[in-house]
Amino acid sequence: MFDNPRVRGLYASLSDGWTYLNAHDRPQVPERVSSAVSRGFRVSSLLAPPEMPEEAGSHARTQAPGRRMGHDFVDAARIAIADLTGARPECVILGPNRALLLDQLATKMSRKLRLGQEVILSRIDDPANIASWQRASNLYGARVRWAEPDLTTGVLPTWQYMDLVGEDTAVVAVAMANTHVGTVTDVASIGRTVHAKSHGLFVVDVTAAASYRSIDIDSLGADVLALDLVPLGGPSVGALVFRDSSVLDATTSRPYTYFAEESDEQGLPASVVRARRALEVGEVSEGLLAGVPALVDHLAMIDEDASGTRRRRVRASLPEAQDYLLNLARHLVEGLQAQQGVHVIGVDGEFDEPFGFDSVERIPRVSFMVDGVPAAKVQQRLLQNGVVVGVVEPEDSELFSKMGVFEVANKAGALCVGLSVHNTAYDIDQLLRALASLR
Repeated sequence: MFDNPRVRGLYASLSDGWTYLNAHDRPQVPERVSSAVSRGFRVSSLLAPPEMPEEAGSHARTQAPGRRMGHDFVDAARIAIADLTGARPECVILGPNRALLLDQLATKMSRKLRLGQEVILSRIDDPANIASWQRASNLYGARVRWAEPDLTTGVLPTWQYMDLVGEDTAVVAVAMANTHVGTVTDVASIGRTVHAKSHGLFVVDVTAAASYRSIDIDSLGADVLALDLVPLGGPSVGALVFRDSSVLDATTSRPYTYFAEESDEQGLPASVVRARRALEVGEVSEGLLAGVPALVDHLAMIDEDASGTRRRRVRASLPEAQDYLLNLARHLVEGLQAQQGVHVIGVDGEFDEPFGFDSVERIPRVSFMVDGVPAAKVQQRLLQNGVVVGVVEPEDSELFSKMGVFEVANKAGALCVGLSVHNTAYDIDQLLRALASLR
């Protein structure tokens, strides 16, 4: 069962007096994570304590003498992300952020992005999930095709992929949820279409959804998941998660090139070692990686009644948190719509209990505009009342550009509220009271 007061106690930063409603941009970091990172920086260069024979079980793997503790943090980070996404640790590629990793992936796929091939992108995605594929397509000659959203709600209709995907499709990239209006895409349906009609790589960005929903790479039908941990309250770490080692090898291997057999101390196949070396070009601090297991542990303990493995506890905890936060989001939307001159972007129609907002499936993200008042001015008024929200600029959202949000809002952007597990109904009421004082 979700217990908000207990969960709030896991965030020491909430004692500073601010009301943080910007989880989409700069979420609060759980104390468990910040402590793990601090310890990680202190001990990453130390050697692991020697393992006494009597301390190892009969089936334990003998630890290599002289192994640094920082190496253990790398391995633990891969295992934690695998638990978060339902993948295997050896198929997790680590980097400073998902944008850099996607850049490297697109570069390694150059021979598959040649003239005559197609890359299918979506206008609901963040720039980080679009720019890399656009650059690679322009460089190597592939044609870019676009999946268009419903401009009333921000939903991405999946039926259009039946026409977009074909034999020449090399890559299909799409986000599981939109960062600013929270609409959830039926990724599994798109995945079935991609695999039925092409041999293209299906890349799903789960960054916006991973704070609220249990992610399973097989259920989504994805070949690759892209993920940033900062929006989850974690360190500055990104990851690419491959469905299996065969996809990892096929994506990064080059024809007519001989590779000698090689492996690391874990006995991984040469293809996996080679793929890691090809994609992990931006080295991540081992101290930061120490915070990754702590973050996944935090998500797993949101529901204190959850039991079993960490993967099982994550799958039990996140739906509990999502139900709570969707109720808060509904309260926010109702309060915003009750105020004169406030327009909630992408939310129209009657409320529907299963989804918390309206008849559209969403995560708890809400964006709005105030008629005749620039977004920056609204943000400042909220800050004066101790409420922190984000401003969405034109370069942040292709979807909002298509919707005409920036023209309507005096070209000053819209405001976005991203809810986190530490938020309460009081936080929402404080925002609504401060907003009402503008009139």
